[in-house]
Amino acid sequence: MNILFITQSGPDLPSVRFRVLPFVEHARKEGHTVDWKRIPKAFHKRLAFFLTIPRNTIVILQKKMLTGFQLALLKNRRSALVFDFDDALWTSHPSVPLGPRRDRTDKRNAILLKKTCLKADLVVAGNNYLRDYIKSFNQNIEIIPTPLDTDKYLPPETRDNNKAPIIGWMGTSCNLFFLPDVLKSLSANVTPSRISIISDKPLPKHIAGLAQFEKWSGENEVKQLQNMDIGLMPLTDDDYTKGKCGFKLLQYMACGAVPLASNVGFNTEIIEHGVNGFLINEHDEWAKYVELLSNDSDLRHSMAKKARETVVEKFSLDPLAKKLWARLEKIS
Repeated sequence: MNILFITQSGPDLPSVRFRVLPFVEHARKEGHTVDWKRIPKAFHKRLAFFLTIPRNTIVILQKKMLTGFQLALLKNRRSALVFDFDDALWTSHPSVPLGPRRDRTDKRNAILLKKTCLKADLVVAGNNYLRDYIKSFNQNIEIIPTPLDTDKYLPPETRDNNKAPIIGWMGTSCNLFFLPDVLKSLSANVTPSRISIISDKPLPKHIAGLAQFEKWSGENEVKQLQNMDIGLMPLTDDDYTKGKCGFKLLQYMACGAVPLASNVGFNTEIIEHGVNGFLINEHDEWAKYVELLSNDSDLRHSMAKKARETVVEKFSLDPLAKKLWARLEKIS
């Protein structure tokens, strides 16, 4: 197969790093001709770009929604057009303030999403919630969670059982929005030196003293994850968060940290409560389960092992990539 992934952003964006580049690498090993390119911003350059794509190519649009004219031009005499997405693109981040006559629906994006799905030969959704939203536009849907290369994301070879466990959070700075209540809850019993926040930007001033900040590094990401014993994923409960695919949890779990996550959306399909992590319903449960895991190293280690097994079994790159190639074979 000849496959071209088209993205709006560069390789540092998480959706490109984990839903495009690993598939490109895997496809090449499987003998497919595959590449990825960033779509030009300028309209005239974009049209020229579409015309240079070979006709026998399966084009995968990763989260990039297009107008009807551009879709028609892109699809013209290509083998197939696939749309892949792993976010609730029709709604806005919960940190965006609402006006008196405005809900969180992004009407323009909702229209573009519908048009893109209608034109696609196949839609690849990151979870069931996303599938259910677009299934009235296109019944040809494949659910493929964001995969993780579990040969690269590994637990540390050893852990120091004599040190107090580290509670961690890793994510992009826009999602620091979810942290204040959790950090304040933990502050009564957990010193800031035990809480590690890893992001591209520091914590805002009003909570900066509640945790240690470390700048995210692509080169050191696995080591940063391996330093965590407990991983946090707090979320609000809304359309935006229900569309998230829990990738942060998979990173924690693959690297041997026990996840604590809000009982929202796809989190509930990753975590089996009390077995490979804990799902949080009430505000005080963050501190409750951190204390439980901190005081019981045997429980922490057994749950970390189960967490790792879950990711390897259900979210490893190799089987999910092969599932995608098999699906593309049917439409090419």
